[in-house]
Amino acid sequence: MRSLDELFTGLTEDQREEIFDSRGFSNTFLRNETPQITPAAGSGINLMPIVMEKIPAQLVEVLAVVPYNTRPLYRLDIYNAFGRIRNLSAYRINSRSRGNIPLFEETTRLEAPNRNRPIPDPPPALIVPASDTVFLRIKDSFFGNTYFRGTFTLNAAHGITYRLTNTAAVWYLIFPVMGAEQLALVVHAEPIDEGVLLYGLAGIDIPMYIATTINLTANINMRIRVIMNWLTDSLSAIK
Repeated sequence: MRSLDELFTGLTEDQREEIFDSRGFSNTFLRNETPQITPAAGSGINLMPIVMEKIPAQLVEVLAVVPYNTRPLYRLDIYNAFGRIRNLSAYRINSRSRGNIPLFEETTRLEAPNRNRPIPDPPPALIVPASDTVFLRIKDSFFGNTYFRGTFTLNAAHGITYRLTNTAAVWYLIFPVMGAEQLALVVHAEPIDEGVLLYGLAGIDIPMYIATTINLTANINMRIRVIMNWLTDSLSAIK
């Protein structure tokens, strides 16, 4: 296994504290700005080109380390934890207008992109496939039914890369907020000496006037935070 310092050099003490905290480190920045955390050269972790394909107006970077519970975890553990998507609907937020509500009211795996028949989460896998694609319907408390494609790929000899994008437009009431294929969320998950490393980048290509209207920063951060909490809790629960 590699270590955090091998993969991310030059971290400040404050950043390290956040990374090992249950909330993790996160930062929002604009397309023409520089991220605060960059993987080390030669680490094989290079998510920025994937996200920048969408020409996003705004990006979010996140980095967390989930300490091992009773044993080291491996890529198979991570793959199985990522597969339990129905657990995502358990996470709640405090809304000014609606009180304490689940951000994602329902999360369902679908049979295929053009066949919206719900299927259950699969039983735990015995091996990690070289690649895998899943299709999801997430009922967002604010945006209604949203549809996504998630792709898993093995990253060399170390981790798993998970890519998520929206396969259909996202609407708020009668207004289109984001067109299909305009979201890029990429997470690199890897067992390291200190625990499971979760490094992610997300970006959305939407017009700035829409970003201002819906408070893009708060909306992205809220959803990234819920997804990160789901991942860290899923990994922390493995014994």
